[in-house]
Amino acid sequence: MILYNVSIIVEENNHLSVLEWLKSHLRASSHETVLLKMLDSPHEGHTYCVQYQAADRDLIAKFQEEVVTELQHYLTNNHAEKAFIFESQMQHLSLT
Repeated sequence: MILYNVSIIVEENNHLSVLEWLKSHLRASSHETVLLKMLDSPHEGHTYCVQYQAADRDLIAKFQEEVVTELQHYLTNNHAEKAFIFESQMQHLSLT
């Protein structure tokens, strides 16, 4: 299982509109995601995380194409230089 994480760092003045758009965008998606707010972010402003679990990289690529591309487009067109994203992938490991 792979956990795919998209972190969105957004300036104080823009965070509510980004958050509302993000909620709407994720509700409309067919992918099951988790939306989180980072409480102790080392960055100024607000940091939100969208997490998606997938069995393989093909499913992550589909999620990127269907969800993340639109998020990037929205941020570029509506919050240029006010919001940034970065992505990470983490593999679940057994404790045994």
